[in-house]
Parts: sequence; C-alpha cells; structure tokens
Amino acid sequence: MNVFVINAGSSSLKFQVIATDIERITHDNDELLCRGQVERIGGEAIITVQNRAGLRQKMTAPIRDVSAALDYVLRWLASDRSGIDDVRSLGDIHAAGHRVVHGGELFKESVIINDEVLKGIEDCIDLAPLHNPNNLRGIRALREIFGQATPQVAVHTCPN
Repeated sequence: MNVFVINAGSSSLKFQVIATDIERITHDNDELLCRGQVERIGGEAIITVQNRAGLRQKMTAPIRDVSAALDYVLRWLASDRSGIDDVRSLGDIHAAGHRVVHGGELFKESVIINDEVLKGIEDCIDLAPLHNPNNLRGIRALREIFGQATPQVAVHTCPN
C-alpha cells in the first residue's frame, strides 16, 4: 500500500510517499519512496523532490494554490521523471494522510476523514487559524483529485 502524506501550508506543501502494509507496520519497516516540498505557492514555485535512491531534483513552475501544487506533485510522481516504479498512476496511491494542527476536544487521535470530520476541523479553526484552513484545502483538493473512494486520515499534531 502506498500512502501519500502531506502537510499543506499557506505557501508551501511538504509531502512523502510511504510504502507500507501490516507486516511492515508490525516490524516498523515502512519504506520511504520519496519526499519533497513545494515552496512559494502563489507564484513561481520551487519544487524539490528526492526519491528513495537519493536522486534529488529541483524544478520551478507557476503554481497558484495548494490544489495546483498537489496536481503537479502527483503528475510528477506518476511520470518516468520521478524514478518511482511503485507509482505509475493515481491508482497506485492507496491512501492519504494529512497533518492537521489542531483537533480541539473533538479529535484525540488520528481519524478517517469524512464530512463530519471536515466539519470538526472547520470548527477548530479558531484554535489554529494559520494552519487548519490550509489543512482543509489540502484535504478537499485530494478529495477532488482522488475521489471519495481513496481513504484519507487526519493526524492531529497538537496535544489536547
């Protein structure tokens, strides 16, 4: 199973793709397929990516928002340029994980994202006004890209 993990900010996006399964989780042996970041979203963005072999690439592209950044990264992942044979299409991403800064009293642990969870994250915007709105943009963008069938999980990083 390949998991796309993101941390969506106002002008940046950090991401990783991790290969995992029950056996790997049991032995704490997940495999990092790649990692990267998109900086300066809203203008001429700088995209830095590194695959598991250590091949590092740096590119620039006009990227207007988080949704466009995710689209760019996912197209790169599925391309020959990435050097990641495990991801050849969007169908090779089986789940997504999101760093969500604050879940208030509503979320004390990671949770599968559904409409109720989205509403709960929105209700906690006052607790993390610089972060939660951007986290929500990332969640909604991946819902649009992947559809409802691909599970997404919110991992809350602020202690309750």
